[in-house]
Amino acid sequence: MSAIIIPLIVLGILGLVLGIGLGIASKKFAVKTDPRVDIIFGMLPGANCGVCGFAGCLGYAKAIVEGVANPALCSVGGEDASKKIAEFLGVKISSRQKLVARIHCGGDISEKRQRGNYNGVKTCVSAMLVSGGTVMCSYGCLGFGDCASVCLFGAIKLREGLPPEIDEEKCTACGLCVKACPRNLIELIPKDKRFLIACSSHDKGKVVRSVCDVGCIACGLCVKKCPCHEKVIVVENNLAKINYTTCENAGECYKACPTKCIQWKR
Repeated sequence: MSAIIIPLIVLGILGLVLGIGLGIASKKFAVKTDPRVDIIFGMLPGANCGVCGFAGCLGYAKAIVEGVANPALCSVGGEDASKKIAEFLGVKISSRQKLVARIHCGGDISEKRQRGNYNGVKTCVSAMLVSGGTVMCSYGCLGFGDCASVCLFGAIKLREGLPPEIDEEKCTACGLCVKACPRNLIELIPKDKRFLIACSSHDKGKVVRSVCDVGCIACGLCVKKCPCHEKVIVVENNLAKINYTTCENAGECYKACPTKCIQWKR
């Protein structure tokens, strides 16, 4: 009997000693956390999208408390979250420009514009592995909706034969769709800027015309017609680009574009 009881007593004493030791160590080496972190974390949306540049909402909350992050970096929480955090900390923040995601492609991606019958995995990333993409335009949207599948807010809707459509009222500019697009067609643009070059092709005009009816042919008419004092539109590598910092929404570029690749976002 003693052969059983003695080991049990020893194990019990050993467990008690170890428990006391762990309790003392946990108090001695405990990392003190600022209670403000949990409060600010509760003010954030919890999307953990990383667009603020930190590892999730908790990492961002810690950075705010430590004074290394601006309280206005959360595009998902928007101005409401930023104001709550600023009021709680007793600091002032400058208003942040509202951004939305827009797709630099407006061309036809229906069956007639496909290189062939694709039977692989229905994702844009997978389609890119098949000869660089399934559509005839080497720069155009593949249409399988990788962007829509990562959107946490239901802001992206797939369309038959056309690139996806983004609901700018639902878009939070989290940037997940930007990262998901294998052809880098999506950009975060100030919402109050009304015009978009809905093309990403760097091919020459003749090639663009052969694969798309609404692609940029680098004619330069948008550049010539723009009335803004600053050089708002430039043509680089066969593609027109808008400088949204100086764009005044004049709209003459939209009127002048012969292929209608410049879209008006109302």
